[in-house]
Amino acid sequence: MMFTSNPFAEMERMQRQLDRVFNAELTNRWTPAIELQETAESYILRVVLPGLDTEALNIEAAKKAVGISGKTHRPELAEGEKYLYSEFPVGEFRRVINLPEVIAHTEVKADYANGILTVTMPKAPETVNRVVKVSLTAAEQPELTEANQ
Repeated sequence: MMFTSNPFAEMERMQRQLDRVFNAELTNRWTPAIELQETAESYILRVVLPGLDTEALNIEAAKKAVGISGKTHRPELAEGEKYLYSEFPVGEFRRVINLPEVIAHTEVKADYANGILTVTMPKAPETVNRVVKVSLTAAEQPELTEANQ
């Protein structure tokens, strides 16, 4: 499967690289890692969101894209405890994932377990590859005459 060039996706990729260079904590924005899988009937998006408060999660589905945004927080430590090192993302995030085909956006389902958000997006009925029996109608054949033989 080949994706066409998308200038917005390229700009988002560049923004993620810049955020990493300038330390995401300074900008308080980060970009979660994603995985997009295609089945015969749907697209399945998995998003790594460690420590997410699901109340701070927003999922929006359009016909050919899904947007995910929210905010993660660093857990409060007990008195006398401190973080020596942490690569866990903290702050606001937003991802818009463009899809290669139209989805039934009113039927999208989401589940969050073990730090992974799974969004199942059924393909629109007109995009699902369905096998249809084609009936053959016999065309009338010209009669063979001695001149045609």
